[in-house]
Amino acid sequence: MSEDISLEYNIPVFAGAPENGNEPVHRDTPQYESLDWDTTKEGILRAEELGFDAVWAPDHLMLGRNHAEYECWTLLSAIAGFTDNVNIGSLVLSNDYRNPALVAKMAATLDVISDGRLELGLGAGWHEPEYDAYGWEYRDGFERLMRLDESIRLMKTMWTENESSFEGDRYKIDGAYCEPGPVQDPHPPILVGGTGEEVTLKLVAKHADVWNTDVFNGDTETLKQKISVIEEHCETVGRDPDEIEYSWDGHVICTRDQKELDELLDLMLPIQFEDEYVDQSDIESEADARDYFIIGTPEECIEAIERRIDIGVTKFQFWFVDFPSTSGIELFAEEVMPTFQ
Repeated sequence: MSEDISLEYNIPVFAGAPENGNEPVHRDTPQYESLDWDTTKEGILRAEELGFDAVWAPDHLMLGRNHAEYECWTLLSAIAGFTDNVNIGSLVLSNDYRNPALVAKMAATLDVISDGRLELGLGAGWHEPEYDAYGWEYRDGFERLMRLDESIRLMKTMWTENESSFEGDRYKIDGAYCEPGPVQDPHPPILVGGTGEEVTLKLVAKHADVWNTDVFNGDTETLKQKISVIEEHCETVGRDPDEIEYSWDGHVICTRDQKELDELLDLMLPIQFEDEYVDQSDIESEADARDYFIIGTPEECIEAIERRIDIGVTKFQFWFVDFPSTSGIELFAEEVMPTFQ
């Protein structure tokens, strides 16, 4: 596992500010009132200018205010053209939305045109309303994970064999070419997102270069538990756990103004967990938020990051929830980032 710490930026691909009342449409962007390309693009360019290592886009289709959202792969392709230094990644690409053989070809092309800056985040898919709206079959969770397992094996075959054939229970290719191949050898790093301990984390142990938690498993105790499960699965499948990096995806409020902190937390809280998070209490107070988010003064943000580094996290994908304001990200870049560079 790399000892380097990578600080990365989650791209506001939808507006989440409240339409009526005080309840945000989405808590990742609770102050972004209307999706605007120039505003989103300026955020990406500012993150690159400030020295962030990568920019990431989620793969959803209608999460934001007025159901407006940028499509992930088109966005990443555009970003490759107007940035020079940041890596670009999907956090995470929904396996069922695209044919995996085509994704392998798309990824190879994007790796070429970005000069080897692609990080390919993959997940089984979960947002059933999007499946229904776009006409995709929504299968049970185990089947979605088995499809993801096959997809990753198929993609690796296409990236490493000249004339590729693969026949699984769900996908088949016969004489598929992936030329030009990816710049990165043997392929772009694969990030797998998800937290299910029996199946998803075993899939991480088998296939992933990076594991990514979701924002609601980002407290240190839960992270520690998930990492220990991955290490156990690595032993089962015969893989060195040091080959896998661990990443934290979550919300950041970096400010010295307690009033601003209170106002942003008022927008975000309470956060009520869904039924699958049976052992977790809702996030209702500032004290709760400090367990899950990185919030407070620069010194407090540094401490929160260091707690996660201490248990093995080396990559951080940040949602700056005061966006489109740049005050939080600029304070973070000036007073937090130098600690880890």
